[in-house]
Amino acid sequence: MSETGRQHASSAAPPCPERVAYLEEMTRFALSALDQAAALSDFTMSLGKLDEPSAILRLCLERVGGLLPFSAMGVWLVDEEDSSFHPALCSPADGADGLRAYVDQCIENGSFAFALREKRAALSAKRKGKPRYLLHVLTTPSRTRGMFVARLADPALGLSEVSLSILSIILNNTAGALESFALYRRIQGMNTQLEDKLTRLARSEQQLTAHKANLDARIAEKTSELSDALLRLEQEVVQRKRAEALLEALNQRLEAKVEVRTQALFRKVAEMEAANKQLKQLERLKSSFLSSVSHELRTPLTSILGFAKLITKDFAKYFHPLSTSVHIAKAERLLRNLDIVEKESERLTRLINDVLDLTRIESGKMLWRDEPLNLAEAAADAVMAVEGRLEARPGLELRMDMPPGLPLVLVDRDRILQVLINLLDNALKFTDQGTVLIGARLDGDGLVQVRVEDTGPGISEVEAEKIFDKFHQHSSHDTLKDKPKGTGLGLAICRHIVGHYAGRIWVESPGGQGSTFYFTLPALA
Repeated sequence: MSETGRQHASSAAPPCPERVAYLEEMTRFALSALDQAAALSDFTMSLGKLDEPSAILRLCLERVGGLLPFSAMGVWLVDEEDSSFHPALCSPADGADGLRAYVDQCIENGSFAFALREKRAALSAKRKGKPRYLLHVLTTPSRTRGMFVARLADPALGLSEVSLSILSIILNNTAGALESFALYRRIQGMNTQLEDKLTRLARSEQQLTAHKANLDARIAEKTSELSDALLRLEQEVVQRKRAEALLEALNQRLEAKVEVRTQALFRKVAEMEAANKQLKQLERLKSSFLSSVSHELRTPLTSILGFAKLITKDFAKYFHPLSTSVHIAKAERLLRNLDIVEKESERLTRLINDVLDLTRIESGKMLWRDEPLNLAEAAADAVMAVEGRLEARPGLELRMDMPPGLPLVLVDRDRILQVLINLLDNALKFTDQGTVLIGARLDGDGLVQVRVEDTGPGISEVEAEKIFDKFHQHSSHDTLKDKPKGTGLGLAICRHIVGHYAGRIWVESPGGQGSTFYFTLPALA
């Protein structure tokens, strides 16, 4: 709309000779504004194509900016966790600082709360040489979605009631579109959970069908054997008339055995079903027990580790220098024993932490803090975390191969960093000479593939199938000689973390020459 049209929309009605032209202009302005507001309803037809609500906000600002004389506009949305307001979008971007300062001022003087209660446009007072601002809440009948903030292009001009009503319609439609988007995302999540449950039910049905088929085959086999025995008995009856009574008795005993075995099979099926339920209950009890025991062990382990370090420090400082030549060997042995206590306490602490992590993941109690993550930055942090292990190993090199422009992934940064550090730690543990490399690439299926490659002794095909199982340790004694023992849970935790994000993790070791661990994560669109 032109500047002249905006001035007509915001000024008082002209005298009677010009009133008809003014009303026609106001009618055209209202119709245009209503068309702009109605365009926001198109989002209900395409919510499945939206990943973020920013597209709805962008269209809202475009519609408002095309109708009303604002020099800067922005939308503050409500945080779902703490109900605070945060800036979601500003147009133009260079006006964000001024709008943010005005919002902070309104929060302090109570104008922001007033605009929330009024549920209509709230204009700041005219002040000579000062810009004028407008606040309008984005709300639906069920809840408040955010706040619209704008700065008038000309502080001297006001806004007509028609303009403010049209603005309220556009912003209410925007709030409705935001609520529809939020509800769509919740429904989408519920659908995903239902699909997972249906998949598990189908898998259970297949297992029960296979079990029944196996039982039917065994019954048929036994029935066939009994039929053959009966045939032989009949032939003997014909040949041995004198043994007819004895054979009849034998036949009756055999039929009784068939009945007993059939009943035993049915009892076995019932016992197996009861055992299956009991195993599930034991699995839940095991997880609860491991979690409880791990928490109970943490405190005494922390005390043992702390006192061991304190005793080592005090002994080395006050008693070891005073040891005579007769007692020097015993003093050295005491220090070595204390060092063993420290290392074993640290190893047990790592084991407890791994058990707790695995128990939380398997029980569904792990708290996932997903956010867009740059895998190149995460890989650099993981490399920094393990670089200290290369100080005494000059023949080993740690390198990165991260291409520029790698897409982001929506994951929990700490959990993915745990996966990277675990894979790098394993590669460094089993590689004495050569290179350990961490790299990534985007494959053709929209997945980011990360790899950790080493020049160590490699892994056999049998080991590759079991290496991601809980408490599994490498079976090659030569490979593990003089190596620190792990908990056997690291790769199992990695598999659960990657699986949580619909990814896959595996290992390749062609010809036993080095190993390459891969895992994939869905890339953000």
